[in-house]
Amino acid sequence: MWRKINVLILICLLVSFDKTEGRPIREKLPATPLKVILFLDPECPVTNAYMKEIKSIYADYSAKGVSFEAYFPMETITEKDIKAFLKKYNATFPGFPDPGMRKATRYKATVMPEVVLLNANGLVVYQGAIDNWFYALGKSRPKATELYLRNALEATLNDNPIMQSKTQAIGCLINMKLD
Repeated sequence: MWRKINVLILICLLVSFDKTEGRPIREKLPATPLKVILFLDPECPVTNAYMKEIKSIYADYSAKGVSFEAYFPMETITEKDIKAFLKKYNATFPGFPDPGMRKATRYKATVMPEVVLLNANGLVVYQGAIDNWFYALGKSRPKATELYLRNALEATLNDNPIMQSKTQAIGCLINMKLD
């Protein structure tokens, strides 16, 4: 009886390891895609200014399997408003209202635009600004010098550590209800 159990254990061990690299086969299965959550406001000048870069990031990384979702955390926005905003910029990622601020509250988002990058396990690996183009409200550089979201995406896709996992986003405040 024990001999049969030992044989079964040995077979299971042989089957579960890749003979060429000695690592468990389950490590080689493709991970679920990363997800970028965007918090946006169609009436925010900073959001509008960033739409070109957001679309560029979407084009570059959706091709690599990264999914994108935009949330609009305001009480008065409708799905029609969101569709019109995305159409205005020819943005093809999905957009959703967040009138109860559930997503914004869950991720502790405070301004728009703000991004959250989730890894394959749904854990936040980066949150904050898209880049450092805006350094204060109403103040921007001619060009961004730090590409926070792109760097986080590259690091995560290449299984490298993220050098900066949190930054302060600059933009229009999300009006949270205080209880």
